[in-house]
Amino acid sequence: MKWYQEGDVEELIDNSIAGKNTSFLKASHSLWKRFKNYDSHPPFVLVEDNEAVAIIFATNSKRTNYINLYEIVTIQGHERKGYGSKIWNQFVKYWANTQMERIKLSCTPDSIGFHIKNGLVFWSVDNSGSLRSDQPLLESAEQQIKLREKSLSEPNLVMPEKKVCEKLKKEDIENLKLSQNKLLKTYDAIQKADKYWLRKHLYD
Repeated sequence: MKWYQEGDVEELIDNSIAGKNTSFLKASHSLWKRFKNYDSHPPFVLVEDNEAVAIIFATNSKRTNYINLYEIVTIQGHERKGYGSKIWNQFVKYWANTQMERIKLSCTPDSIGFHIKNGLVFWSVDNSGSLRSDQPLLESAEQQIKLREKSLSEPNLVMPEKKVCEKLKKEDIENLKLSQNKLLKTYDAIQKADKYWLRKHLYD
C-alpha cells in the first residue's frame, strides 16, 4: 500500500497503455487536480512487485466520519487478477481502524456486480444513473457481507442518519433525464442489486 501524490499519478498515466481504465484514471486525476485534493486526500495505491496495479481516489471527513469513495481503478493491463478486491479490502481495513465510521459511493451500472461482491447496499440513483451506496464502514468485504445479510431483516443496521435519508428520497429514478439506453442500464443494475436495493426502507 502506498499514497500517491500528483506527480506519481501523472507518471503512472504516462506509463499506462491506452484503454478504458486509463481513461478512468485520467478523469480521476483531473478531478483531483481541479479540487486540489492531492495534499489532503492522496490516492491509495496497491503495489505488487514494485508496480502500481490499482488505485482508489477517495476523501475523508473528520467532521462527519465519512469516507467518500470516488473511483476505484485497476491499472490497464492488470485486469481480472483480483486487484480490485484486494485494494478494496486493504482500503476499508485501513480506514475502519481510524475514526471513519461510514462509507458512501456512487456505483455505475457496469460496476454493480463488483460492489455487490464487496457487501454494499443501495438506496437511490444519482443524476448520472449510478446507484448510491451508503453504509457503516467495516474492516473487510466479508464483514460487510455479514452485516448486509443481517440488515435484510434489520435495515436500521445500515441506515444513514435521517437528513441523509431525506436527500436520498429525492433521488428518484423516475425523475432522471437520461437517454433510454442509460435508463435501461440503471434499471438493469437495480434488478441485479435485487434484495440489496433497500430504497423502500427509506420510507419506513
